Amino acid sequence: MSRAYDYLLRERPRALGAWEDFQRDAGSRLEPATRALIELVTAAAARGDDELVRAARAAREADCSAEELVDALLLAVPALGFTRIAWALDRLIEHGLSGALGAATPLAVTVEEDLALGPVAALPQGRAVRRGGPGRAVLAWRDGDEVRAFKAYCTHHGMELTEHCIEGRRVTCRQHGWTFELPDGRCSMGDAWGLTELPVTIESGQVSVRWSE
Repeated sequence: MSRAYDYLLRERPRALGAWEDFQRDAGSRLEPATRALIELVTAAAARGDDELVRAARAAREADCSAEELVDALLLAVPALGFTRIAWALDRLIEHGLSGALGAATPLAVTVEEDLALGPVAALPQGRAVRRGGPGRAVLAWRDGDEVRAFKAYCTHHGMELTEHCIEGRRVTCRQHGWTFELPDGRCSMGDAWGLTELPVTIESGQVSVRWSE
């Protein structure tokens, strides 16, 4: 659960209990699969990654097929817009929960690769820097001995973010002007979802990231 939910559970138990009772009653006359698909679309509207994945897993447990997950999201395009639905489908594919080609198992094979970024000391302090090559470009940020890394691709249409896109801690996509702020990769101008963060490992002063496709 989120910190906000935990706080309300502790500080406003009666109000939160009433809300949960309302939620249970509101869906009590629906088939479990129908309710699960509605909750999936609601999670997509809220744009919460964890909530979306939980809702998708609950839908699969309610015997919804991968195609039904995709259909439910596509039906929401008139209300939520294609960009938001594309984001939701990206997240489900990333987590292996969607199957637009009819497979109940993950749509794509997960490919992982360790990318070397070089020594910690070689990364500039307090500003974004690009490393890697085409198809595996990375944005790195160093704060002392700590390093964070993100895929150097705009989360709007996937445009590669080059060195020319970087200005200090801000990275601006040249295609539609979406901007991202490091060190957290948040989107400061655009449709509200940030850069994809990558796991970082530092051993003997050498930085590597785990790229997952």
